[in-house]
Amino acid sequence: MELSITNRNVDLIAEGYDLAIRLGHLPDSGLVGRKLEDARLSLVASPEYLARAGVPATLEMLSEHACLPFIMPSSGKIGPWLFCLDGENLEWVPHANVVVSDDVLGIVSLAQSGLGICQTYDFIIRDKVLRGELVEVLVQLSGRSRPFSIIYPPHRQLSAASRALIDFILARTQS
Repeated sequence: MELSITNRNVDLIAEGYDLAIRLGHLPDSGLVGRKLEDARLSLVASPEYLARAGVPATLEMLSEHACLPFIMPSSGKIGPWLFCLDGENLEWVPHANVVVSDDVLGIVSLAQSGLGICQTYDFIIRDKVLRGELVEVLVQLSGRSRPFSIIYPPHRQLSAASRALIDFILARTQS
């Protein structure tokens, strides 16, 4: 198996990929798409950062904190943070002196190192929160998620290895 990890949307057919995992709602592309999960978003910071800077209690207070946003490869712009307040979906664009592009896990590393607050997927930080390395903040604004899907071309005969990988991933995410 050869694995390529990139934040850009590859052209499966033109670039010869068997399958890809995509974030977000899938456009009508002619590809086969199977939803893996709706991944919950969390805001987190290290205990050291929160001890030094304080714990934000409201979205307005978040503006006073060091936020660690991610630059979306598709647009080159800061990705908005997604919140839910009193049943209403909100998008908030963090202002920052430090921005990360290319590696979304970089914001988690920076947050874990005490440099600020980041928003990421629960499955990425769950173990770090359980170990006390990161603390979830503004829990009252949580509730938003984004879909992840696996996609592959419909006309290509899938190899046994590709089919096995798809089945394995689906079994792990939908159980």
